[in-house]
Amino acid sequence: MAQDYVVLNEKNENGLIAINKTVFKSIAEISIDDIENAIRVPQARFTKPLTVKVDDNQLHITADIKVKYGANVAATCELVQNKIYENIVFMTGFKPADVTVNVIDFEI
Repeated sequence: MAQDYVVLNEKNENGLIAINKTVFKSIAEISIDDIENAIRVPQARFTKPLTVKVDDNQLHITADIKVKYGANVAATCELVQNKIYENIVFMTGFKPADVTVNVIDFEI
C-alpha cells in the first residue's frame, strides 16, 4: 500500500513530524495558478491532472497543464516546474525527487 505522508524527521521523544500528500497537492495547485501562461486542468471523473506519489519517503509530482495560445511552451513548463519545486521546499522544507509537467492542451 502506498504511503499517504512524508516523514520529515524520525520518531523521537517528542513524536513524529509528517506531512500528508494532500498538502503537497495544494501547494502545487497554488503554484500553477501563479504562472501567467499556465492553466490548471480541472479534475474530471476519470482523470487526475495532478498526482502526488510518495515512494520510500521520496516525493514525485506530475502535473498536467494547459498553456495559453502563443506562449512559449518550454519556458512555461520550466516556470511551472521551478515554482512547484521552490514553493514546496519553502513551505515544507522537503525537496521533491522530481516534478514532471505535461502539456495536454492549449487554451485559446
